[in-house]
Amino acid sequence: MSNIGYVKQTGEHRYEGELSGLLTWRGKIRLQPLTGAVSANAPEMEVVAENGAQIGTARVRVSKKSGNPYVNVAIKHPQIARGGPIFANLGPANDQDDEDVFAVIAN
Repeated sequence: MSNIGYVKQTGEHRYEGELSGLLTWRGKIRLQPLTGAVSANAPEMEVVAENGAQIGTARVRVSKKSGNPYVNVAIKHPQIARGGPIFANLGPANDQDDEDVFAVIAN
C-alpha cells in the first residue's frame, strides 16, 4: 500500500486535495456527491480533476472487520490509469495534525 495523495473533508461526501504519488499524473482533485443514482450500488461521489474532468468514482463502504465506514476510490482516467483503474481507500493521515485530512492509499 502506498500513499498517493491527501484530501481534506470539507463536508458530507465532499473532499478536496491532491494526488501526487502517481508516476504519470499529479494534480488537485475533489470528491463531490453524485446526484441521480440509478441503483443502490451506484457510487455516492465522483472524483473530479482541477480542469473539471471526471477521473473516477468513490463509494462509502463498511469494514467487515471493524464495522467502521471508509471511502473506496476508483480512478479511471486514461491519462492516469492505463490498463485499468487504480483503487484506493481514504485512511488516517498519521503524519497530519488535522483529523479532517485523509491519506489516499492505493491498494
